[in-house]
Amino acid sequence: MILYFSSTGNCKYTAEKIAESTRDWAMSLSEACQNGDYGLLPEQGEPLGLVLPTYFGVLPSIAADFLERAEIRIDSSNYVYTVDTYGFHYGNVADEVAKILRKKTGREQDADFLLQSVDNWVPNFDLTDQDYVRTALERADGLLDGIVKDISARKHVRVKGEWPAPMLLMMKKAYKRASRTKNFTVSDKCAGCGMCAAQCPLEAIAIKDGHPVWDKPECTLCLGCLHICPENAIAYTKATIGHGQYYNPKTTR
Repeated sequence: MILYFSSTGNCKYTAEKIAESTRDWAMSLSEACQNGDYGLLPEQGEPLGLVLPTYFGVLPSIAADFLERAEIRIDSSNYVYTVDTYGFHYGNVADEVAKILRKKTGREQDADFLLQSVDNWVPNFDLTDQDYVRTALERADGLLDGIVKDISARKHVRVKGEWPAPMLLMMKKAYKRASRTKNFTVSDKCAGCGMCAAQCPLEAIAIKDGHPVWDKPECTLCLGCLHICPENAIAYTKATIGHGQYYNPKTTR
């Protein structure tokens, strides 16, 4: 069983590749939330993989909430691992997962793997730079091949968090501030197709009078709405304008 959260395809592709290579199966955290399925109940001896992105060096709020609410049933026979995808800083995601698992099950994961891929945080990265995107994807493929081998061998390896507690607290506060939906704007190019609302994992977007409206004060900040818009009409602050859109070309939406 592999649980993944993905808005731009990096974690989806990673989970699919691991599942294919290890004869496992992958499920979307977003779909599980929408269906009210909060069970992580692998069979005895079955691996449990968590493929999660890194936002501001911390767990996305939707992933943290899911794991806190989930019924998790694991014992010593289950090989439990995380794959943390990131673009620049990997932060403390593995430590956050370990803390939740320890509280809910009495044990932590057996292994953590770091996978650096395309950084799709468009306020800082220009995704129209195809050389950057191609190089990052090639690097990620090489790293993923090694991760798949280690998972197949049930390798035990843990990753220490990147930041001390004060820095982690600061980044969590920065992530919460950045998650305010008032940072999103829509240009006149919007065609009112509703794709942004349909893909939002927190249902934070509604279509009113033919245009998207963020009707929740905060979201999980996946920027899936920005990246999926066929007219490229959505911006997250002015810093994203002209920086393009991204979806991992090795998988489908």
